Amino acid sequence: MALRVRLVVLAVLGVMALVLGATPASAVPADEPPLLCLVTTSTVAWDGGYQVDVTIKNISSGRITWRGKVAPPTGTITGWGATFNGVGGQHTIDPPAHAPVLGSNAISKFGYTGTGSSVALPTITCKASD
Repeated sequence: MALRVRLVVLAVLGVMALVLGATPASAVPADEPPLLCLVTTSTVAWDGGYQVDVTIKNISSGRITWRGKVAPPTGTITGWGATFNGVGGQHTIDPPAHAPVLGSNAISKFGYTGTGSSVALPTITCKASD
């Protein structure tokens, strides 16, 4: 019972802090860089292969660049909508030559198919553009 009361009190204090404009304890620390992009993926798998579709959206007010990496554990990948470089276990993915920078709220999409029994998802890094 005492634990339940503590949880209710903590929840009420958290709501009061938000209403009063205080920063919640789980807020991003001041030394963390701001989030620049939102990356979403969708996948479809079949016997012996898969497809990954990726959308990168600039959620900052400035211009950004992005770069990706994917490391398929087995098999090969074939991509579109971006520049893929690599052979075997490590591939880099760069924006297409016609759209190297994303403006505020702009979107970039690319995808790839792979062979093998497990889906390889990319890691995307976004940074502010000069």
